[in-house]
Amino acid sequence: MTEEQARDIIRQLCAAQDKKELQKLIGQYISVCDDVFFRVLSDMVKHMRDQGDELNARKLQGMGDVMARLRFLI
Repeated sequence: MTEEQARDIIRQLCAAQDKKELQKLIGQYISVCDDVFFRVLSDMVKHMRDQGDELNARKLQGMGDVMARLRFLI
């Protein structure tokens, strides 16, 4: 996966309108989420924190944590 692909997936996940849509997107992408994806996600969380956006940083980090656990199960 490229960094741009990872950013695109993260944008789609963040734009999910509700929990059901988010779950569908996670199911669609979890098998392709690799080290690049999780590194880009971590970089985005750090950037949000650096910008003072702690609330969204925590939400994104939480989503990443769930995805990492699911990825481990596959």
